[in-house]
Amino acid sequence: MKTLRKHTFRMRIPLASLAFPALAAAQGVTMPAPEPLPDPPDTIYRQILPDGRVLYSDKLAKGARVDEKLLVEPAGKGSTWSVSGGTPPKMAPQSRQTDVRQVNVVPAPGEKPTRIDAESNVIRAEMLLEEARKRREAGIEPQPGERTGTTSGYTRLNEQYAARQQALQQAVDEAEQALRRAVAERDAMSSAR
Repeated sequence: MKTLRKHTFRMRIPLASLAFPALAAAQGVTMPAPEPLPDPPDTIYRQILPDGRVLYSDKLAKGARVDEKLLVEPAGKGSTWSVSGGTPPKMAPQSRQTDVRQVNVVPAPGEKPTRIDAESNVIRAEMLLEEARKRREAGIEPQPGERTGTTSGYTRLNEQYAARQQALQQAVDEAEQALRRAVAERDAMSSAR
């Protein structure tokens, strides 16, 4: 149905003709050819906008800082229904820990944070705390190079293990502080209303 200047035009096309193009041709219904898809971009930019938001785009945004440049491999040739997966990625999977100090939602310039933003900050801080605690629990086992041999033939945990344990505990402490700040900001927003 198309609407143009208060007039409504209706086109009746039998549903069977949409599913079976040969039937559509026999009924005299012509279907327009689909437009070809544009070529996918070769490069995607991860950009940090001035207000702190992250933008992924194939075009550079004005005033944004390029944080990372991602190269996109072209799609495989042939049928999209083929089983072969193509070539595996050339770079190893990466995981980055979320910086606990960057927990809070940054409101758009000129806007005040809302109750929903404050609640989102609390939920995000709780998730980061849980993640930090899990990393601390998983990090209890010594890793290769964290044991030193003793003269009596045994081994002991060395300074590398202690430093890693201290860093894991510090991440938990920072996450707990971030959660306390987020809860205090949410409660202050609730009491101000």
